[in-house]
Amino acid sequence: MSTQTVSETRNVHQSSQQTSSSSSMTTCLQACQHCHEVCRKAAFGISPAAAQELAADDVRLLLECAELCQLSANWQLAGSQYCRQICGICAEVCRHCQARCNANDDMQECATVCQRCAESCEAMSSMS
Repeated sequence: MSTQTVSETRNVHQSSQQTSSSSSMTTCLQACQHCHEVCRKAAFGISPAAAQELAADDVRLLLECAELCQLSANWQLAGSQYCRQICGICAEVCRHCQARCNANDDMQECATVCQRCAESCEAMSSMS
């Protein structure tokens, strides 16, 4: 039976944290990319029924959410030191977009995707 040194234990713990961090980043990256696609699709492919219920501000919010999600994904891929801050802002906008989409029966998929993205971005923004 081998005895791990404090240094070895610390290295295992750090490796576990890095794996968890990498997994969280991958989840967040995928959520941001998916949210970008769904919000753009929703903004440009609005059904006539949904268009009657949506205000111009709602369409603008969909596009802003899509672009912020793409920015967040890009900065994560680039390893930017500002990822946590961008993810925090992205989460806030996704939550707002989720609330607006929840108000429209035709926009439930978008609401769900925005919620998932917000949750992932909130987790990323709180990582140290």
